Amino acid sequence: MYVTLIIMTYPQHIHGSAGARIAAIQPDSPAALAGLKPGMTILGVDGEPLNDILDWQWLTDDVEVVLEYKASSPDNAPPNDAPIKLVVLHRNPGEAWGIEFSDVLFDGLRRCVNSCSFCFMRMLPKGMRPTLYVRDDDYRLSFLHGNFVTLTNLSDEDIERVIRMRLSPLHVSLHAVDPAVRRHMMGSNHARGIEMLEQLLAAGIEFKAQIVLMPGVNDGAVLDETLIWIAARPGITATGVVPYGHTRYARVQQGFDAPESARAIIRQLEHLAPQVQLADEFYLKAWPGALPAHLPAASYYGEFPLLEDGIGMVRQFVDRYGTEPVPVGLGTQEEHLLVTGEAFAAVLHELWPAYRQHILPIKNDFFGGNVDVAGLLTAKDIIRQAAHHKALELVLPSAMFNDEGLTLDDKTAADIAEALDTTVAVLEC
Repeated sequence: MYVTLIIMTYPQHIHGSAGARIAAIQPDSPAALAGLKPGMTILGVDGEPLNDILDWQWLTDDVEVVLEYKASSPDNAPPNDAPIKLVVLHRNPGEAWGIEFSDVLFDGLRRCVNSCSFCFMRMLPKGMRPTLYVRDDDYRLSFLHGNFVTLTNLSDEDIERVIRMRLSPLHVSLHAVDPAVRRHMMGSNHARGIEMLEQLLAAGIEFKAQIVLMPGVNDGAVLDETLIWIAARPGITATGVVPYGHTRYARVQQGFDAPESARAIIRQLEHLAPQVQLADEFYLKAWPGALPAHLPAASYYGEFPLLEDGIGMVRQFVDRYGTEPVPVGLGTQEEHLLVTGEAFAAVLHELWPAYRQHILPIKNDFFGGNVDVAGLLTAKDIIRQAAHHKALELVLPSAMFNDEGLTLDDKTAADIAEALDTTVAVLEC
C-alpha cells in the first residue's frame, strides 16, 4: 500500500463544496497511513464534490481514489485559508478506507416545504431547543435511516440521482391520493409528491408507505381509495397506517382515542395484512387493559418491515419478554421503579402483574393532547410525578434521551437523579 501527497490548486467546480468533516480515523488504515486526521475536511473525490455519505460511498467504491482535502476551521468559524491538498489512497479489495465522518449529510438538511395539518413539529410549545423545530424532509435520510418523506421538495436532478444510485427502498408519507384531501392535509405542494412517486416507481424504486390517519379527513372511503391505489402499485411493498397524534397546542384535537373509533379502523383494515399494517396505538386504544389477548399474532406483521414506525413493537416485546417473572435487566430487587409512558404502562401491568407496583406511568403534561409514549417523556414530568414515590433506583427508558443524553426539555439522567435525590439507571428499550 502506498500514498501520494501533493499541494494543488483546487478545481473550480468543486470549490463550492462544503465537504465532509472527518470525525475519526481508524489506526493503520489507508487513511491513517496517508496522514489524514480528525478535523480535516475532504472536499472532493476524483474531482467530484461530496454532498453526503452517499456520494462518498459511490465515488470511493474502488481500490484507488484521489481525495482533495484541507485542514478545517474550528466549529462555527469562517472558512480558513489552509492549502488544498491532494492524496492518492490505495487499499486491498474489501478493505475499509478507515474514515468516519461527523455527519451523513455534508451540504445540510433538506427542509420540508409543506404545511401539513398533522405535523408534530408545528404542535410544539415555544422555548425548546431550536433543533426540535426543524422540519426535515430529506430523501437521503429516508434511504439511510428510514425517515418518511413526502417527495414534494425533490428536484429533477434528485430524481435522476435516486434512479442512478438505486436508492431503494425509500419511505414515503402518502396519507391520501385524492387531490383535494392531499391539499387539505399537506398544502399547495402536494401534487409534486405523487408525481415524483409515480416516476420513481416506474423506474423500479421500491417504497414503504405511511398514512397518518385523521378522523373525518382521510379515513373511511378516502382511505379505501388510497389503499386501492397502493394495491395497484407492487413497488409499494408495505404500508403503515398510524393514528393522528396531537399535543395540547395543536389546532385539531380529535384523534382515534375512543375504543370504538380505534376498533372501527381495525375492522376495516386488519384483513389487508401484512401488506397494510396498523400502528400499535390502534390496539392500545381499542382494548385498554386487555391488549395481549387482542394483539395480532407475529404473522400479521410478516418480517416486521415497519417496526421503526411503531408497528409491531408491542408484539415483539410480548413475544420476547411476556413470560419473564421480572423485567429483564432489573434483577429481583424491589427497590426499582420502572418509568414509562401511559400507553406502554398498561401493557407492562398485564405482562408483569407481580411487578405492577414497581411500574410508574408518567402522564405527559408537558405536551398534553393524546401524547402518551415513553419516547416523548420529559424530565419535568418525571421529576414532578416520581417525587411522590419512594425508590432507591429510578429506571428510565433510553428512548426519552437523544444521542447527547438529553431529554426533550434539555435535562440529563444525572439531572433527574439530583432532583429526586435517588439513583437513576437508563435501560435500553
